[in-house]
Amino acid sequence: MAIDWHKCKGGVWCDLFQLDLEHEFLRNLSGVYIVWSGTTEKSVLKVGSGLISTELKKERSDLAIQIFSHHGVYVSWAEVSALKRESVMLYLAEVLSPKLPINLPRTIPVKVDLPW
Repeated sequence: MAIDWHKCKGGVWCDLFQLDLEHEFLRNLSGVYIVWSGTTEKSVLKVGSGLISTELKKERSDLAIQIFSHHGVYVSWAEVSALKRESVMLYLAEVLSPKLPINLPRTIPVKVDLPW
């Protein structure tokens, strides 16, 4: 399934700690997201789903993610319908093997394009 992964202004990956989570673009936007550290060697920290601004606020305040801030912590998200969201998140978790624990949904994974 093709999905559109978002970048920040200028076509660069969004820094989780610099991103304006109150921006009107993010208001009421739901889907899936990936949080990673590093620019050349990407280390996926977490994948998730839900209301993007709310979920990214939680990730931003997570001490386990803050530890990686000196390496750079980046995020991208894609709008995904509520019906497919958990299946897409499960696929991302299986393929990207995030370092931090997440609650995996019990569903069948749906393959999607990765942002890289």
